[in-house]
Amino acid sequence: MQAVDLADGERELARKTLWRLVARSLLENAVRGFLSLRGPRLLAAPVPNPARTSTVVLGSALPRRGVKLGMRSIPIATACTIYHKFFCETNLDAYDPYLIAMSSIYLAGKVEEQHLRTRDIINVSNRYFNPSGEPLELDSRFWELRDSIVQCELLMLRVLRFQVSFQHPHKYLLHYLVSLQNWLNRHSWQRTPVAVTAWALLRDSYHGALCLRFQAQHIAVAVLYLALQVYGVEVPAEVEAEKPWWQVFNDDLTKPIIDNIVSDLIQIYTMDTEIP
Repeated sequence: MQAVDLADGERELARKTLWRLVARSLLENAVRGFLSLRGPRLLAAPVPNPARTSTVVLGSALPRRGVKLGMRSIPIATACTIYHKFFCETNLDAYDPYLIAMSSIYLAGKVEEQHLRTRDIINVSNRYFNPSGEPLELDSRFWELRDSIVQCELLMLRVLRFQVSFQHPHKYLLHYLVSLQNWLNRHSWQRTPVAVTAWALLRDSYHGALCLRFQAQHIAVAVLYLALQVYGVEVPAEVEAEKPWWQVFNDDLTKPIIDNIVSDLIQIYTMDTEIP
């Protein structure tokens, strides 16, 4: 009996791994197709400056460090939002983005009631940017860095005017996925990992500042829209319906808004591949 359970577990792991590979391939093809359709807008986009590129690099590193620290999805999203919002309010060259990133994680843990030890944040960050380096000793350098994080937290609160609670798309995406699952054919839903892909796209959207430019409900619909496009899944009776499915979820949402969100999300992926 145990051997059968093990074999089933291995098959399930292999199936999920295969789906990840297929999803990545499909997503890359969808990105290429979307770029060809939206070429003029993307080509007209300004070339990112080195300071902005630095914030993108660290913005993409924040979720990974949050995972290593055992943070839940919402605290990670809050940390990324704090980080991007701080640099929208200040000069990019005036502050060390590495220190701001660590302080964002520290502050987000307090905001979302998942307190993290500064020592763990420092060690994980040090290991992330210095994979071959040794853990920091509890010497004067460590305590100076710890004090810097605490002081930086106070600075960030003042710069952000203590507005560090945000509305994230996660709860909306969960609601939309449940509703859409009831609309779609059960076999079609089970064959394609639309939900997994939508959650992955939402997580990756925090590598950039989409969370500051668009409403949470709109982002949730847009990542779900892109996930359906990637796998070619059609919502039943969409042609006969009075309004498209995505407008049922949000009345003030328009197709240009969805296109802009998807385009900006794809821009994050393309920039991530261009960063050395």
